[in-house]
Amino acid sequence: MNLNDNVILMTKVKDVMTKTVITIESNKTVIEAAALMTENDVGNLIVMDDNVPKGIVTERDFVRRVLAKDKPSKTRIFDVMSTPLKVIDPDAPLKEAARRMVRKKIRRLAVIKDNKLVGIITATDFARHLSKKTFADDILEAIGRSNYPVPEVFEN
Repeated sequence: MNLNDNVILMTKVKDVMTKTVITIESNKTVIEAAALMTENDVGNLIVMDDNVPKGIVTERDFVRRVLAKDKPSKTRIFDVMSTPLKVIDPDAPLKEAARRMVRKKIRRLAVIKDNKLVGIITATDFARHLSKKTFADDILEAIGRSNYPVPEVFEN
């Protein structure tokens, strides 16, 4: 086990999660949800019912449950959202979040603390976290061992 492995083992969900979560009430329409997703440049919304997180609606839900079934734009979110909401505690190890996402074949977990929505962790959050430069990366770069060549044809 190297230094990077130890850092990953110690990292908690709260260190990586997105803290600002865009939500929508379950009685809103799919067109309102699509507009909110576009406005906030996100691929998902946590669906709330009286300030309680109940589900999630994703771009994939729109494709499979709205477009593919030719549903009208007045369709309510509660008719197309994914439930039950898959969740994790902010103090859980990052590795546990990854395990749950792989096991459940999902790309997002709502982060819940004391029955309140406090964040969301997504596959993008994992990529962002793993792409951060570490001290070990700096050392390898300094001694000239961090070069991972990319074929010229892909360099555009």
